[in-house]
Amino acid sequence: MFKIANTLLLVVFLTACSSQENKENIETNSTKAQESIKKVTVKKTEPQTSKENVILQERVTTKEKTSLFTLTTLEGKTIHINETEGGLEFKEYKDKVVLVLFFGHRCPPCLHEIPVLKALIDKGHKDLEIIAIEVQGYTEEQLKAFKESKGINYNLVANTANANFVNYIAQQTQWSGAIPFLIGFNKQSVVKVVHAGGLGAADFDNIYNTLAKKE
Repeated sequence: MFKIANTLLLVVFLTACSSQENKENIETNSTKAQESIKKVTVKKTEPQTSKENVILQERVTTKEKTSLFTLTTLEGKTIHINETEGGLEFKEYKDKVVLVLFFGHRCPPCLHEIPVLKALIDKGHKDLEIIAIEVQGYTEEQLKAFKESKGINYNLVANTANANFVNYIAQQTQWSGAIPFLIGFNKQSVVKVVHAGGLGAADFDNIYNTLAKKE
């Protein structure tokens, strides 16, 4: 579960889109997260046949691969997410700085951040990943067209297929729905930045440099 009491908490609502407007587009009925992964215990009974052993092994393997959440990008890539003591672990982005951003296609400060984020990716930080989740109601097809028109070079995710994760974040951070909304994780999967409102190039450079430092 998140522990954000000791994080770098930055809240700037003057440059954020209305939280009331965006609440209408974010699912309000929170869905409970899946139960934590449980160890599979095999009772010693009568010897099993080879075929039964194969089936059992497949079931155990499936359990081990279970994640608390999965996000699917527009390209069909699956990102597996699990809780850590201080934040979230993104399995595919181990030992990387991860910026999770909630934005909208008709939110002026969100649109202003797009070229800034593109430029940040273009700097070639191999230890940086950006996951941007659109929360103003675009379908995957609409979001694909949006990504192409803007030349976006980082991960985009549609809220329509990932509402459980959005609801989870809202609960853990007491997010009001104002966008853009940023959560920054360092390389140890710990939440270090929580920010509502628009940011500029210098701000994102500073956030990346802070999160990338060894602790």
